[in-house]
Amino acid sequence: MRIIPSIASAGMLNIESTLKKLGEAGALHIDIEDGNFIPNITFGMKTVKEISKATKLSLNAHLMVTNPLAYIKPLAECGVKEAAFHLESSPYPLEIIREIKKHGMKAGLAFNFSTPVFHGEPFMEDLDFLLIMTSEPDGENQSFRKSSLKRIYQARQLAGTEKSVWVDGGIGEKELFMVRQAGADTAVMGRAVVQAKQPKERLSYFHMMMSNKQEED
Repeated sequence: MRIIPSIASAGMLNIESTLKKLGEAGALHIDIEDGNFIPNITFGMKTVKEISKATKLSLNAHLMVTNPLAYIKPLAECGVKEAAFHLESSPYPLEIIREIKKHGMKAGLAFNFSTPVFHGEPFMEDLDFLLIMTSEPDGENQSFRKSSLKRIYQARQLAGTEKSVWVDGGIGEKELFMVRQAGADTAVMGRAVVQAKQPKERLSYFHMMMSNKQEED
């Protein structure tokens, strides 16, 4: 299972030190929240550009914004390899998917709880992955919701074996096993990794744990 640390959980004042602690192997997840599509604000493109300069980690972006199309070219210029946007943010998702791929990135479609997963079916031919939210801004620390396990299973049925299924939101050690069993192959982990005293070692632990579990299966 692929595990990607999310830099947004580091806090703005800790970004550079966290990047150093993560090392240079693997990938980094960047949540871009504009304060409109979602109540919170994380990073603008200036910050994303600075992050891209400060690390050799492979970057992927999750666009929680009202106008995802405006971010695609700047993300590609920062070297981002994978970009997901929300189905809820656009009346014409294919336009955004094709713009992402036109700029050499893998394209993902993200789903909030209120959107049925099967609404992604018309776009599967053009997509590389689905991103299923497993928490949402709830005023309660964005906790993992077990009800999302059914949605992960539905996403796997839709994606088949050719596409990837990502999960994001409130995922810790015990949740990793559950989301993998439900059909996810990629987990974005924020607090559980980047807020650890030794993020690189914590990430290695999670990778080893899931590798051992796969061998057992």
